[in-house]
Amino acid sequence: MSAAMPLSSKTNHHAEREIHTCVISLAGNPDTNEQIKKVEHFCGLYNAMNQEEKKRAIYQHLTGHLPPVSVNEAKALALSERPLTGRALGEVAQRQNGEIAAYRAAVNAWFADCDNNWEHIIPQETLVLHYSGQNEHAARFVAKVNGVVTHTALTYFENQRRHQRHTGTRWLIIDKKNHRHALTLPVAANVHFHDSLNFYYQHQDGNERIYNFMGQPLMKVNCSPETSLAAILSHEVDRKEYEKLQSTLLREQGDAGSAIALNQRCYAADALWQQERLNGQVINKSDAVADVSFYHAIAISDSVTYISDSSVEGEESLTITKIILTREDKISAFAARLTATLGRDPTQDEVEERVARFGIDSR
Repeated sequence: MSAAMPLSSKTNHHAEREIHTCVISLAGNPDTNEQIKKVEHFCGLYNAMNQEEKKRAIYQHLTGHLPPVSVNEAKALALSERPLTGRALGEVAQRQNGEIAAYRAAVNAWFADCDNNWEHIIPQETLVLHYSGQNEHAARFVAKVNGVVTHTALTYFENQRRHQRHTGTRWLIIDKKNHRHALTLPVAANVHFHDSLNFYYQHQDGNERIYNFMGQPLMKVNCSPETSLAAILSHEVDRKEYEKLQSTLLREQGDAGSAIALNQRCYAADALWQQERLNGQVINKSDAVADVSFYHAIAISDSVTYISDSSVEGEESLTITKIILTREDKISAFAARLTATLGRDPTQDEVEERVARFGIDSR
C-alpha cells in the first residue's frame, strides 16, 4: 500500500473502548480524490443524516405525528389497498403534495421562530485541529478533510444566544487590527493574568491596554460595555481549562461519552440558564427543538470523530480518530442534557423515560 494512502486501524482503549484511527501521509501532493473518498468512507459520510431528515425526526418527536410520506410512497400504499385509475392516482398525489407542503411550512416556521443554529456537541476547536505545517498542498487537503469530519461529526440544533455564553466558546473578546480599539485596562482594577492565557499589558497614552501574544489589540464583543476585564479573563481561564479537560477526555482517555456530558454540564452551570429555569419559565420552542434534536442526534449516532496532526521531522501525517459511542455513553449524555434543562440532577425515572422515548436499547 502506498504511503500516501490512509491506513486504518482498530484498537481498544481504556476499558475495552473501541477506537478507530485513519493515518494519512501529507508528503508530496496529497490532494487526491481517492484519498478524500477514503476519508469519507472512514468518517461514514454515506451514513450522515441530511438536514431534511433531522427536521423530520424532530417534527415527529415534538408533535407525536409521523411526517407525511413521499408522493410515490402514498401512491404505492393506495394501490396496495385497491386498484386505482390514473385520475384517482393523480388525486392521491395532489392530496399528498398538499400534506407535504403543510408539513414543510410548519417545520420551517418552527426553525425561523427558534433562532437556532447548527452547532457541534463537542466544540469545533476540540473536533478539528487546524493544520500548522508549511506544505500548501497539504494545507488545502486538510481543509477538505476538516469539512468531511465536521459534516459527519455528532451535530445538533442549539440556541445561539446560549451558545455564546457557553464556557467552551470565546465570545467576550476579539482581535482587532486598529490599536485604538485595544481593550483598556483600568489602572485601579485588580486584574490577574493566568499563565495559560496569551495576553499581555502595554502602557499607552496613560492607559494600560491589552493585546494578544501576536501583538493584536483586543476589544469586547457580545457582552455588556460594563463587563469587567476581570470577568473576561476569568471566562477565558475557564474556557482554556475546559478545552484542556475536553481534549484530555477525547485524546488521552478516549472517553467520548464524558466529553459530551461535560459539554452539557457547562450549560447547567450557566448563571443565565439557571435563572431562566428558576423563574419557572415554560420551556420555549427553541428549547424544545434543541433538546429533541440533541437526544435524537445522540440516539442515532455511533461515534465522535476528530482530527489531530502529528509532525515528525521529515514526515508529516494527519490522524483521524473515531471513538465508538457505547450505550453507557449515550445514557450519560442524556442525563447531562437533562441536568442542563432541569437545572438539577435528573431522577433515574426521568433519564429512563428519555432513553426509552428515543429508542436507545435498554439491554
